[in-house]
Amino acid sequence: MLDKIIYPECNCCKRIVESVRFGLCDDCMAGIKVNFSNRCNLCSNPVPDGSNICGRCFSSKVYFDRGFFLFPYNDCGKALIHSIKFKDHPEYLKVIDLFKIQIFSFFDEIRPQVITYVPSSFNSFFKRGYSVPKRMAIMLSNLSGVELKRLVFTKKLFKKRLSLTKSVNERKKIVKRSFEVRAKGNYERILIVDDVFTTGSTINFISKRLKEKGIGERIYFLTLAMVLND
Repeated sequence: MLDKIIYPECNCCKRIVESVRFGLCDDCMAGIKVNFSNRCNLCSNPVPDGSNICGRCFSSKVYFDRGFFLFPYNDCGKALIHSIKFKDHPEYLKVIDLFKIQIFSFFDEIRPQVITYVPSSFNSFFKRGYSVPKRMAIMLSNLSGVELKRLVFTKKLFKKRLSLTKSVNERKKIVKRSFEVRAKGNYERILIVDDVFTTGSTINFISKRLKEKGIGERIYFLTLAMVLND
């Protein structure tokens, strides 16, 4: 009992340890820093050696040109995301600093002209007091020097949380009713920032609209985590 008072508990494995970083013990932190040898050319989901496109991108119409995620939405990654989004720890977004090399490498390849982000719904922002994608976008803009511009807006004050949806089709319907894009001018390369890539419905819909409206020619994305597709 005294140990629980003196030492912190890891948010993932629930062990009592001497110290944690971003709410995770050293072993669980190692669990999010995974090096994938081969990634999908479009969404960066890990694929077997010799493959270029994952099954998810191969079987659907993809409107974004390329993407990258920092860590998998596994047990450890999920614990970190939940701490940031639902346990009032936005300071854990500093975990981005651990991935600076990968981020700079991705930025060097795509050379974005502007950074935008997926906006939180009004109810999520009201409950949380902050928008995770917006804070991420600000951090990435400060880190890279790339202009931050709001191009995506919510159409509804309240919407069902996408994480509670039961099917891809349900997510697509909610996304279509929830977001719109608007801006003046045209950008050759736009980077969209979001917290978690689950099915890709949100990123794909926004990418499609940006291209249809002539706002963006090539659309990229960067997320903290991704739900891996086998």
